[in-house]
Amino acid sequence: MSQLFPIESEITQKVWDHFDTELKHKLKPLPLAEREDIRLEILSHLYESAMHNEGETEADKMINAITKLGSPDEYLTPLISEILHAQEVSKGHPQAILTALINHTKKGVLHFVATLAFGFGYCLSILIFIMGLLHIVDNNVGVWLDKNGGLMSLSFSFQPDAVQWLPNWFSLIAISGSIAVYFVLNKLLFWLLARTKKSPAL
Repeated sequence: MSQLFPIESEITQKVWDHFDTELKHKLKPLPLAEREDIRLEILSHLYESAMHNEGETEADKMINAITKLGSPDEYLTPLISEILHAQEVSKGHPQAILTALINHTKKGVLHFVATLAFGFGYCLSILIFIMGLLHIVDNNVGVWLDKNGGLMSLSFSFQPDAVQWLPNWFSLIAISGSIAVYFVLNKLLFWLLARTKKSPAL
């Protein structure tokens, strides 16, 4: 008998244990902490529903509540897929990031604007990274300033009447800075996806 979810009859306990086993198996792909959070949330919903069910016996109430909740496959498959995809985004996998940005544009105007901002950030970080690599073999690649110190252009070639910004340090700054920005964007996108994630409920 569980102290968290006290059950009186042996039959009801077997029904409960069977459902819990199925739940654990379905949640196995997730990290342990997240797996347990979701499991306990679902079990809590199930227990609460069973206690307020109109079945004649405790076992009837539990079976009715499980039937009402449905098979874990129905509501956990999309949730698990969403969580795993968000984790791929957090790790910086390009395909997962692109998919997340495309899906995000379909959720409304604000999401569309956020997607544009993320897309611009990713494109700029990739561009700066490439420029940092190319600067190693061609020192004309970099940031060029006008004579007054204002930004003139990001250029892949020599710019007349302009001064190059930190030519000796550009590759190091560009490569390390763009990698840092890329992973910051990943964490922000992961956080945004986590906010829109919905847990199953009865």
